[in-house]
Amino acid sequence: MTELAIRLKEAREEKGMSLDELQAATKIQKRYLTALEEGNYDVIPGNFYVRAFIKQYAEAVGLDSDQLFEEYKKDIPNTYHDDVSEKISGLAMQRELPKSASKAAEWLPTVLVVIGVIIVIAIIYAIIQLGMSKSGQTDGDKAVTQSESKYEIPKDSALKNDGNTNDEAQSDSKKDKKDTKASEQKKKEKSSEKTEIKAAGTEGSASSYNVSGADKYKLELIASDSAWIRVRDDSGDSLKEGTLQKGETFKKDVTDQKQIEIRTGYAPNLKIKINGEVLSYELNPHDVMAQTITIKMKK
Repeated sequence: MTELAIRLKEAREEKGMSLDELQAATKIQKRYLTALEEGNYDVIPGNFYVRAFIKQYAEAVGLDSDQLFEEYKKDIPNTYHDDVSEKISGLAMQRELPKSASKAAEWLPTVLVVIGVIIVIAIIYAIIQLGMSKSGQTDGDKAVTQSESKYEIPKDSALKNDGNTNDEAQSDSKKDKKDTKASEQKKKEKSSEKTEIKAAGTEGSASSYNVSGADKYKLELIASDSAWIRVRDDSGDSLKEGTLQKGETFKKDVTDQKQIEIRTGYAPNLKIKINGEVLSYELNPHDVMAQTITIKMKK
């Protein structure tokens, strides 16, 4: 066993994670995880995957992967030869491109210009049609108004309501206005309580977010497939730690917390919600699978 292999295994055991739980958190096959803990890299297909698996393993057990790569670089295979072979393969493919593909590339700018001109013409035509439609509606409204004025009932007509009826109509009108204002006020209050989640910054595999717009906050963690999580409050106490199975949800009222910290071993399988609003990962979960997310609440 290498020093790196020993370090990885000790970190996993300190976390109290089994190989099965680590497999669920990282989506790395158990036999490859065992190979990493034994320093047996021949089992893993290629140096690139060796480095990628070490990074995911380290982050899942709470180690700094960049520091590990620097400290144990003698134990970690270099991907230089893999990169060179890929570049040579790419050059060979470029040389083998058929002539028809080269001609198509020459015509591509011309085709794009023609398409752009057609789109511009279509937009101008749509704007003209919209203007004509609005003009027609305005003329029609004027004609209706003039027609209504011709048939307006005279003030001294017997068809006019008496004074009491007018008073009742005015009273009903005022009541309707009050109801409308009350309804609009409720809508404004509801819209002002909408929860907003804004990204505050990222550093390595960590990102932070500010949440505002509400007096109470409810956290929801939803697993689309098995995902290891750890949730801590602003005092560092654990609210939840373990693996969420497919379809399982963790809910917690975090109104009394200034901030919470969420650690996930496999971000693509975990959806995070605050008051029903979905948190949009600032770091691409498919690029950074193990992430630390800090959420600060403002009331």
